[in-house]
Amino acid sequence: MHLLTGGGRRPAGDDADAVRARRALLDRGHYAPVVDAVAAAAAVAAPDHVLDAGCGEGTYLAAVTAATGSRGWGVDVSKPAVRLAARRHPEHRYAVASSLDLPFADGVLDAVLSVFAPRAFAEFARVLRPGGALVLASPGPRHLDGVRALLDRDARSAAPRRHVEGDGVPPPRRRERVTYPLTLTGADEVRDLVAMTPWQAFAAGRELPERLETTVDVWVTTH
Repeated sequence: MHLLTGGGRRPAGDDADAVRARRALLDRGHYAPVVDAVAAAAAVAAPDHVLDAGCGEGTYLAAVTAATGSRGWGVDVSKPAVRLAARRHPEHRYAVASSLDLPFADGVLDAVLSVFAPRAFAEFARVLRPGGALVLASPGPRHLDGVRALLDRDARSAAPRRHVEGDGVPPPRRRERVTYPLTLTGADEVRDLVAMTPWQAFAAGRELPERLETTVDVWVTTH
């Protein structure tokens, strides 16, 4: 389903290569502790209806619905991401839509996820029921430090994207830092990790190594 409205500049989304790279890395379990932490944070709210705003290829929403038995919806501005998510997870409902203009009525959701994605807190508050949970995953200061070092000072100087849109950020109820070393072996794995980062443009024309040591550093916060 395509629900992006016309007029003005459309938001950019991941292309097919970036989506496939992210799915490959997640399928290999490299972000499993982060996926598990997001699912555990959402499970505390015991939701029946969950939205992943900026759902990508569906891995995080699938983990949450598996942990909670909830019904899942996902929106993303990337057509390739939504297509890939819908193929693997037909039990969910997906749409090409923006987090800035969610296609939901007021107060109909028990939980909203936003994992490394644009955030429109006023919209999240609108669609959440009173007492509903907002679960965010955000990069910590060391997140993918090995990738930034690999791609030299231009990438090192580019701060991780935090994606805050608008005011009205609710106070946190629960906060967990997930951090661990990550070693990738094989040029394909390294290429996939680089392709799913905001620094992928710095890799153009570069020969990537067969081995990369980096850090996963993520804050999982429930509001």
